[in-house]
Amino acid sequence: MTSFRGIGKLSLMVNGERQTTRVVWIGSQPGNLRVETLGPWGQPDLTFLMKGSRFYLYAHRENRCFKGKATARNLSRLVSVPVRAEDLFVVFSGQVPVLPYRHAKMRRSEQKSRWCLSLYKRWGGLVERMWIADGGKTVERVEVFDGRGNLHYTAGFNQVKEVEGLWVPHGVVISNKQGPVLSLQVERLWTEVHIPEGAYTPQLSCGSGGGS
Repeated sequence: MTSFRGIGKLSLMVNGERQTTRVVWIGSQPGNLRVETLGPWGQPDLTFLMKGSRFYLYAHRENRCFKGKATARNLSRLVSVPVRAEDLFVVFSGQVPVLPYRHAKMRRSEQKSRWCLSLYKRWGGLVERMWIADGGKTVERVEVFDGRGNLHYTAGFNQVKEVEGLWVPHGVVISNKQGPVLSLQVERLWTEVHIPEGAYTPQLSCGSGGGS
């Protein structure tokens, strides 16, 4: 998938409170992403851009813009889990994140018709577990680790539908140890779409955001 466009609902935990809003997004390789939350009249409230190694967050009402390096640590301030920029891109494209790994092991899980695929770093540290169903066609859940046994986050995938020859989950829930922190409900997803010129360029000069 080289480019995509979607519309749906996004739910985030912000300061301990859940906020749900309509959202639209576009993305294209090699990892560029634009996500906009919409107000009650369809006007953009927040615009999130991810381009290269940087991210930008523009608040339309306050006319303020912030930027920072698109590291897992900095993005965790927005989504409450240390998710990599490339994995955030993959989730909005309707796919399942796969972390870099050196070797893998497959085993049948306790539940029938379920398999567990574990991915390991070079020295045997666990980085990801995938729970696979439907004869290997769909991934129901992934668990992402730091390579030392510490769980970063869990992502659940449901409502898998065919979109232009691809099996795409239309429901995604990302959780930390305290529970769900991000939910994405996809209403429509289009692939191989035209991306307007300048779609990933901030409209304002942004101040500093997270720098590490």
